[in-house]
Amino acid sequence: MKISILLLTAIAVSAYQVNIRELLPSTANQFTLEVEKTGLLRGKTHVFVFGKYRGKVDYNEQKPELSKVQFEIESKSIMCVDTWVSDKDKVKIIRAALDDMLAADKYPAISFVSNHVTAKTPTMFEVTGSLSIRGVIKNATVSVTKNADTYDGTAVVNMKDYGLKPPTAVLGAVGTKELMKVTFHLAAGR
Repeated sequence: MKISILLLTAIAVSAYQVNIRELLPSTANQFTLEVEKTGLLRGKTHVFVFGKYRGKVDYNEQKPELSKVQFEIESKSIMCVDTWVSDKDKVKIIRAALDDMLAADKYPAISFVSNHVTAKTPTMFEVTGSLSIRGVIKNATVSVTKNADTYDGTAVVNMKDYGLKPPTAVLGAVGTKELMKVTFHLAAGR
């Protein structure tokens, strides 16, 4: 009797086996934040990449709604990769991002923890969860496409939801839209 219960338990567990994968920086991976300018610089976009992050995907192929995602970005790893500004201006932009927007010394990490996954198609998912920026936690939704062990996704984040004031310069003649676009291409490792 004990053997049959153990066997049934093993079969039930294997039917819903979770495929756990790590998300770590690599040359093939990219995590990007895009912020559009307004006013005199309308049409320009600041592009930031984060070089240090870690995450985990617990993907359940049979029941995607049981899948889980955890992701954490090191705030200080932000880099500006704009090609339309000088190196001197990039330094100023990064300083503003680290000090004013992210307060990276006080809040060293940005994190996302999923609480629900909805399969839209066999390869497209909507992942909702809690996004923490500067200690403020709000709900966020990420659209994700899965191809083997690669995840591509996008999300839109409103600065004001996290108590952030979109930066301005030149007495307000140059500004920043309050909506930021997050995109990523992440290949999961074992």
